[in-house]
Amino acid sequence: MRAHAFRLTPGTDLRAELKRLTEAHALRAGCILSGVGSLSHARLRMPGAVGDAEVFVTLDEPLEIVSLTGALCADGLHVHISLSRRDGSCIGGHLAPGCIVHTTAELVIGELPEVEFRRPLDPATGYNELSVQPRRSAGDPSAT
Repeated sequence: MRAHAFRLTPGTDLRAELKRLTEAHALRAGCILSGVGSLSHARLRMPGAVGDAEVFVTLDEPLEIVSLTGALCADGLHVHISLSRRDGSCIGGHLAPGCIVHTTAELVIGELPEVEFRRPLDPATGYNELSVQPRRSAGDPSAT
């Protein structure tokens, strides 16, 4: 495994920057090993049943990132975040655009060299779900 470490500065959209880093480093199978820091604004997609309308929660307050985890690839990101409020209560969900770094976000992203992630549509769930495949070399005619 290869690891990449980054520090995000105030005002950065966490999800947009994860997407940019995935593209900039051509991550074919990335995983978040560590993510800590703070947000000034958060937008989370909450869990729901298949077919339900998506529900988002927006928070405009100082928040600590207590957990950040997920899989990263060119086909998309699947990232969950847990946040702590000033009173110690926590909330979590899917990381959505609009999570803005307050003071810092420190990220360590692992890159798995033997596999690549894809996200084809799964008819059973209606979502682009993770598919793990052996990594194809750049010279492989079936590589895309």
